[in-house]
Amino acid sequence: MRVGNVHYHKGNIMIKRFQTLLLTATIAAGSVMAAPQYPFPQNRAHPYGNTVKYADPQMIQDHFAKWKGAWYQDKGSEAWILAPDGIGSTVSEAIAYGMMIMVYMSSTQSDHQSEFDKLWATWKNHSMGGTGGMNWRIGEGGGDGSATDADVDAALALIMASKQWNDNKYLEAAKTLIGWMSTNDIDGNNSVKPGSNWNDAFNPSYGTLANFELFAKVSSDNKWNLVKTKAGQDLLACQNSQTGLVSDWCDWNSHQPVNTRASVAQDDSPGFFDDAARTPWRMAWAYYWYNNSDAKKFNAKIHSWMYEETQGTASNINSGYYPDGTKSTKRDNFTSSTFSGGLGLAAASDETDVGKAFMGSVYKALSNKTSCATASTCGGSTPGEKYYPATLNILYLLLMTGNMPNLYDLNGFTPFTPDPTLAPSISDIDGEQMKKGDTTVGVSGFWNWGAYHDKYNIGTKMVPDSGASPLFRKSGVIYAEASMEIGPEPEWTAEAAAAGTLKYPSAGIAMSFLESEKGVNLKTLGISQLRINANVQGPIRVALLNEGTTQAGGEPGMYLEPGTNYKDYLIDLTPVPEGYGSTDLEILSWVEKSTAPSGEKVLQTASGLKFELKDALGGIGSISIKSIEFLKADGSVVDPATITGITIPETPNPDSQGITDPQMQNLAKFQTSVNGTQLQIFNAVSGSDFAVFNMQGKVITKGKIESNTQNVTIPNKGVFMLRVGSVNRLISVK
Repeated sequence: MRVGNVHYHKGNIMIKRFQTLLLTATIAAGSVMAAPQYPFPQNRAHPYGNTVKYADPQMIQDHFAKWKGAWYQDKGSEAWILAPDGIGSTVSEAIAYGMMIMVYMSSTQSDHQSEFDKLWATWKNHSMGGTGGMNWRIGEGGGDGSATDADVDAALALIMASKQWNDNKYLEAAKTLIGWMSTNDIDGNNSVKPGSNWNDAFNPSYGTLANFELFAKVSSDNKWNLVKTKAGQDLLACQNSQTGLVSDWCDWNSHQPVNTRASVAQDDSPGFFDDAARTPWRMAWAYYWYNNSDAKKFNAKIHSWMYEETQGTASNINSGYYPDGTKSTKRDNFTSSTFSGGLGLAAASDETDVGKAFMGSVYKALSNKTSCATASTCGGSTPGEKYYPATLNILYLLLMTGNMPNLYDLNGFTPFTPDPTLAPSISDIDGEQMKKGDTTVGVSGFWNWGAYHDKYNIGTKMVPDSGASPLFRKSGVIYAEASMEIGPEPEWTAEAAAAGTLKYPSAGIAMSFLESEKGVNLKTLGISQLRINANVQGPIRVALLNEGTTQAGGEPGMYLEPGTNYKDYLIDLTPVPEGYGSTDLEILSWVEKSTAPSGEKVLQTASGLKFELKDALGGIGSISIKSIEFLKADGSVVDPATITGITIPETPNPDSQGITDPQMQNLAKFQTSVNGTQLQIFNAVSGSDFAVFNMQGKVITKGKIESNTQNVTIPNKGVFMLRVGSVNRLISVK
């Protein structure tokens, strides 16, 4: 027993010594894990382009936590980012993306160096030669050979890691990988191959100009500058001449769209799909960091098409296009982070007010899209985005908000504190607000206006408030105006639809022709066109209200192209034969066609107009309407009184109304005639003041009666009020 007791005592000593050694080793290991040198949020404005300086870091943190919970899988000494589908595989692209995200999301509260190292271990253990590119897929459906986009992103992640955790081993590993890529991922012409084992065509999204410039600086190898130059040339050559879009794959010789064995959409024509969607993001990155001229030129070619196509909001970016800008008929059309962020970031180098506003819509769109919470049921019972869009969502947000700076060289990256007041928001309206229902004020003779917005408490705000008049007088002129913000639309599910819990945001202003809101037959009045002069910001849709449409929001309409100044919008109201709208007005895709009225009936029962903000992921817009004119086929303006039934009071003729005041009799006896744009005033009292007003009350021209026949030039067609002395006459210039 004694011996046993002694052995037992020695055992305790040995256990305690082992525990002490283990604790010491743990402390020593912990000391190697340096705290992040540039913790999230980095909040450093890029040297060039539009950095979003009003982002909410907590929102990005929340997106990351949800993404990591779904797609990061710890495998002991390794880790995967589950991809592309299901939970049985990963791809080198996902590992590289994960490495970049772990670098930039590491904070003082939550360091992710351990996760980074495990992802890097996966890369090394499945790479060529242990130091080269990773085999592009492991696990289910594994594949040999590297993918160049993954290789260049992994190398960049290692470079950034060397600075984030102050550890040179990462930089040395990056240099080794860069050297391997220069002979395996780049061909003899300095062209970017798709991967180490093949070279069928050029993938524009692999033209990572920022990475190449960084590699030239890190490796001191001028070859990477040559690669950057060649990639820039190929990128510009592959762009569509009208839209600036590129396809997923581009032929090396013709630089035309082509499908390859790696094309995701094998049964579709080549297009701007999931690979190509990343290209404007890559170009924004190169411009943000290095002011790359090819990158700026590439994205600038996209701007004008993108702004018009999407009505000025990233949430209207479709989930893929053919290079000419038309939508694929073989793909589902929906809103995705992949495209709203990838294409939307083309605006990063457009430093105009329009570009900055569009960047605000990109931020809004990405803010309102999040990952699935779990990978296994994503795409089924679990709402949210799958691996690819959810991962890009994080990377796009980090870059555009100043949380993906060049840690290798921070020169020019300016620290800032996010300021929510800089975010696009609704604004007050200048001028005197008119009383609702006053028939004596209006826009071009149309007086019955009202503002409306939902009361669902889902983020909708508006000036003026719902139920108020949107008419404002400024310098004697009446405008119809509104500044609006709406929240995101709910994600549709059959269960929610059946339960009636889907709440769709709405905000806008509407005008009824009649106080009763009954319809007016515009066809019998010979009306064929509508001309609106307005300043539009954001996705504003004008719709023709009518008695035939039964679905709320189902009226035919069109989006008004946003801009920075007032402009004319000419809308053709000619009914489409056997259709549901007119030449320019269309019903929305969700409208039930079996109950939608024909375009003919819409015109025959028209009751007014509405101008509504439409943004699926939530957004901001405004409209200021200066004039509304209904036109006949010959271009002549229809007197609004024939539509509204409200006539503008004129001074009665003294001969028929019994005016006895001699002065008034003399004033009221003048006559008028109109020939083209020339107005002639006859027999008015010499020396009397005269003025011509438009239907908003603005003075067009004025002067004094100098002769028995006074000639006055009217600058444009329309209905006007002539005042001589205190006497009014309505005139129509056709």
